Amino acid sequence: MSKQYLIIDNGAYNIKAGFNNGEESAPLKVYNAITRTKDGLIHIGNQFKTHTKNFSGIQIKRPFEQGHLTSWETEKPIWDYTIDQISPKREIDPSNIHLTLTETPFQLPQLSSNTDQIVFEEYGFQEYYRCTPPSLVPFGVDTSIVNPDFTLVIDAGFNFTWIMPILYQKVYWEGVRKLPVGGNLLNGLLKEIISFRYYDISDDPILINTIKESTCFFASDFNQALKKKANLGCEFVLPDFKTTATGYVVCADAPKVSADSQVLNLYDERFTVPETFYHPEIMFDTNGSTASNTLLQQAPIKSLTDLVVSSIMSCPEITRPLLSANICLVGGTTNIPNFKTRLLLELTKELSSNWKVIVNDKQNDTLPDEMSWYGGVNLTNEDVINNISISKKDYFEHGSNWCQKQFGFKNL
Repeated sequence: MSKQYLIIDNGAYNIKAGFNNGEESAPLKVYNAITRTKDGLIHIGNQFKTHTKNFSGIQIKRPFEQGHLTSWETEKPIWDYTIDQISPKREIDPSNIHLTLTETPFQLPQLSSNTDQIVFEEYGFQEYYRCTPPSLVPFGVDTSIVNPDFTLVIDAGFNFTWIMPILYQKVYWEGVRKLPVGGNLLNGLLKEIISFRYYDISDDPILINTIKESTCFFASDFNQALKKKANLGCEFVLPDFKTTATGYVVCADAPKVSADSQVLNLYDERFTVPETFYHPEIMFDTNGSTASNTLLQQAPIKSLTDLVVSSIMSCPEITRPLLSANICLVGGTTNIPNFKTRLLLELTKELSSNWKVIVNDKQNDTLPDEMSWYGGVNLTNEDVINNISISKKDYFEHGSNWCQKQFGFKNL
């Protein structure tokens, strides 16, 4: 039986997992959490979506904390569920599988070692390659548009936004930057604003995420948008669990709003929350204890633009204009409308006028949060995968530190 290649992009919000099946390859997305619904039932992964329509009061336990995989007690059942979903008709044999797995950049070595132990000692995979999600992106880009040898990947995920320059398919670690803003922080800001101004929805994390995804956008000019906020309003119908279980935005083709429906009228919240990427101080203004803290208010917090410029300028001089012309957006948070346009506007102001600034998203019709997974699929088609992987035999022969020596950030 020929060796199979399993790719798992282990995101903090969704796991993207699947086998390399040639042109038919496609990832399965699994909610990376264990949830308990109001009726007291425990659900793993996507189970809650089919077992209940009432998501209010749902409790969510994630294996990730501060972007790091800290709880394998929570993660392992989700992995078991994911592997069962990938291959429901037959049991897979890990001893015949090469696993490509992603992890957070600068993961603590002890946490990485825990992962290596699970991979080889619990599951028993035959071969293994561990890397960061952005490092796989150059293998998934459209090479007629992006130069895979000089790529600046901006990965806006659930917990953080990572800016990662990749030179000749290798991460240039000295240029890596992190912005502590992601989908989770935007959800928290939106929850505080809506709960303060309108209704208390703090017990409905699924609803908050739905409101963010369906109403928020980036303003091309934030100050102008504030002046015209009355014209940028929208109505969001809250779930009543009779006509809608998730809620929806009122538009021309939406169902007629019943008289007893609760309607949320959103105005400046729609673009103020995402603006945190460019004005991080916004995150303090909605919290009483931090808004009044002078030290925090005066702290030099860098925006996404500052960090992208800093990342490019820390790379070798000859590569800088090449990186600015090959910027790739990945990660679920980049789905917020106008993300690409706003970033392009901001970077054009800051970078040299002699440089081309080109921002790419949704290449090859691939969703931004699936780019790393498809890059992983393409990497397993390359001969180099055999040279950079570790076998189960190597792991047991050289000890648990061997993986960290092979996969760690070497040029720091």
